[in-house]
Amino acid sequence: MAADKLFTNGKIYTVDAQRSWAEAVAIEGNTILFVGDLESAKGYCDDSTEVVDLQGKMMLPGFIDGHCHPIMAAHYLCGVYLEVDMDPEQCLAEIRKFVEENPDRETYFGLGYAEWIFDETGPKKGMLDEDCSDKPVMILGSSAHEAWVNTKTLELAGITKDTPDPIPGFHYFHRDAEGNPTGHLVEAGPQNMIFEKVNFFDEATVCSIIEQNSLEYATMGVTATCDMGVPEYGQKFLHQALPEMIEKGTYLQRFFGCGEMLADTRDTERIMEAVIENSTKYNTDWLNIHFLKIINDGTLETRSAALSEPYTEDGSMVEALLTREEIAELGLRAAKAGLDINVHAIGDEAISGTLAMAKAIREAGYDDTRIVNSHCDYVKDEELELFGKYDVIANTTCVWHYGNPDMEAVIGDRQNRTFRMKSMINGGCRMGQGSDFPVDEFGREPLKGIEMGCTRQLFNHPELPILKPYEEKLSVEDGIASYTINNAYQMHMDDKLGSIEAGKLADFVILEKDLFEVPLSQIHSVKVCETIVDGKTVFRNA
Repeated sequence: MAADKLFTNGKIYTVDAQRSWAEAVAIEGNTILFVGDLESAKGYCDDSTEVVDLQGKMMLPGFIDGHCHPIMAAHYLCGVYLEVDMDPEQCLAEIRKFVEENPDRETYFGLGYAEWIFDETGPKKGMLDEDCSDKPVMILGSSAHEAWVNTKTLELAGITKDTPDPIPGFHYFHRDAEGNPTGHLVEAGPQNMIFEKVNFFDEATVCSIIEQNSLEYATMGVTATCDMGVPEYGQKFLHQALPEMIEKGTYLQRFFGCGEMLADTRDTERIMEAVIENSTKYNTDWLNIHFLKIINDGTLETRSAALSEPYTEDGSMVEALLTREEIAELGLRAAKAGLDINVHAIGDEAISGTLAMAKAIREAGYDDTRIVNSHCDYVKDEELELFGKYDVIANTTCVWHYGNPDMEAVIGDRQNRTFRMKSMINGGCRMGQGSDFPVDEFGREPLKGIEMGCTRQLFNHPELPILKPYEEKLSVEDGIASYTINNAYQMHMDDKLGSIEAGKLADFVILEKDLFEVPLSQIHSVKVCETIVDGKTVFRNA
């Protein structure tokens, strides 16, 4: 069997178990035939083999975004996009401008304000009413775990002082002293009540944005996306539009995921049945649904993460959606059904639940079940080593790993003990990375994530604070592994993806420079030269 292509004369970092470097890579079709020295590689070639001169560039396995929401993102990016560093007045000015420039729209939607720019009672409907009182307006915070609506939105959705909260204290409408909704919605439950009554999305626009986002991912070197949750209103795109895009080749990445997210225990049976069905229906190298996704708490910014001690700001406490016993029982059901499990757990109390579940699953003998804790903001000291002990993948977003004094007002000095990924790695944990796109704050490019994991400082801003503890800075090797082999392991695809080894699929990214040789603060500016999926070039930088 002769190779179609031979890649050589570059810095080929394989990310195999030995973290080897190679002189040459030979591929045939979509499969890697050989990885190693050039002379041996020539034995796989004949006169028809195309020799690709890498000209000293770096070749890596294709980047895998291990936690993102491409379908949800296409909905959320249909309207006004706010920057996370905007203050309330700037946000309102941008919303006002969007409304004025789009007078024919029946509804207005947006995303992106930083939740911490408002106090614990959140933004108010009256602020939006001043610029748009006759049409519904809905703006999601940067985490998408809260939302800001005007009075018209509440009216059309039938939300009044008598409307019960979906999950009191967790998924709820903020209210004034008389019990009237203020326009601030916390978590997905209230958002879904709005979406059931008010349509903010145009189907053709959503499909166009899905394809555009995929093209942008290709320019970033991303060859697979792990969609960790499609809201109910996006399910038709998952089951209809996306398979068609993959078949036509207009969605350029492999697509792995979970389908719908479990955020309300009343939906447990329905979602379990759906994931089990989808795991059989979608089970290819291009489209694979096999995760149960559990949203077990909220975020620190929205004061809805489950912490073991009260919030510094207001002394409030939030409980996790599921107790340790409940999540362990649910996890065992999923493992028995052959599913993998991804838990959104940001606060230390919610993370304790993930680890209790993992302990139960491993002790029951389900050693091959992939268990992922998404985000991993704040972990108890005594539980850092349990990630390695119970083989829990710690998936995080390193573009969030920067000094943010504003958050100290919310959780106090605990802010300076967040994202202790190096300690978890030292304890035997696999760390994966994802952007959490569209709530990525500072971009979904893997190179930004690799850099900021190493510096714990906002890219391009050397004057801004470094996130403590300083000893939690990652190595470049850690960062690369987090976007390649560790994410492939997370997705149960490490036998086919994540490293450059014979027999695996030919997914690569070619970079302008060797990441081990550039200054850490410049990694984000390294150019992606080419992205290859299934042996075919899907992006080339001219």
